[in-house]
Amino acid sequence: MEKTFRLFHYLSFIQYPFLALAIFYCYKPIFVGFETMIQDYNNGLLFLGIALSFASLADIKKRTKLGDYVFGKPKNARRWLIYVVLLVILLFGIAIFLHFIAPNEKIQELSTGVFVLAIGMVGLLRMNLEIIKSYQKDWN
Repeated sequence: MEKTFRLFHYLSFIQYPFLALAIFYCYKPIFVGFETMIQDYNNGLLFLGIALSFASLADIKKRTKLGDYVFGKPKNARRWLIYVVLLVILLFGIAIFLHFIAPNEKIQELSTGVFVLAIGMVGLLRMNLEIIKSYQKDWN
C-alpha cells in the first residue's frame, strides 16, 4: 500500500509543468498582444485547475510550521475550510454566470477555465480535510 501512496505522491509533481503553463498563458497577453487575451486567460485558468487537481495527490503526512499554525488549531482550521468552501462556491457561481448569463460570447469562453479551476479547488478542499484529520486526531 505504501508503494501506491508513493506513486500518487510522485504523480503530484506533474502539477509544476501545468503551473508553468498557467503562468505562461496569464502573462502571454502582456508580451504578445491583447488580441487573444480571453482565450489565453481561459487556458491559464484551465491549466491552473489541472495543476490543483494534481496537487491534491500529494502526500499529506509531512508536517510544517505553517501547517501546525493553520491546521493545528481548530479555530484556524475551521476558518481555512470556510474560506476554501466560499471560494469554491464563488468560483462555481462565476462559472455559471459566465456560461449562462454573460451577454458576450467571448466572455462566455472563460466559463470552461473557471469550471476547471473550481473542480481543482474541490480537490484541494478534500486534501485540506485530510490534512486537518492528520493534524487533529479529535476532528469531527
